[in-house]
Amino acid sequence: MNTAHWSDLPLVLTSDQAAAVLQVNRRTLTNMLNRGTLRGIKIGKEWRVSRAEMLRFVEGNGARRSSAIAAAESEGTPTLVNKGGLLVVRAEPTADLTDIVQQVRAQRVIELTQQAGL
Repeated sequence: MNTAHWSDLPLVLTSDQAAAVLQVNRRTLTNMLNRGTLRGIKIGKEWRVSRAEMLRFVEGNGARRSSAIAAAESEGTPTLVNKGGLLVVRAEPTADLTDIVQQVRAQRVIELTQQAGL
């Protein structure tokens, strides 16, 4: 991955992209995610890591909050919005990628429960 600045990275990176940024192989990255050294979320069989998490990890494993992390968070992270059965990405400040997935999951459970008449 060829980027000059953190802001050039996508908001959410695949495990291959994150491994390339950290200059480790994919298996090492997966081990870090499984141990919790690096935080991410698993979608299906594939890991995803937010740009803000990559910054946190590189700048001291979250030991201190830097201005770079604050700047990345102020840019806003994507929010998934259900528009008639389609998930649409909308940029708004959100706490974490995990929160986004949990919100979408909870909304989907409510919708399916209502459809089933439960």
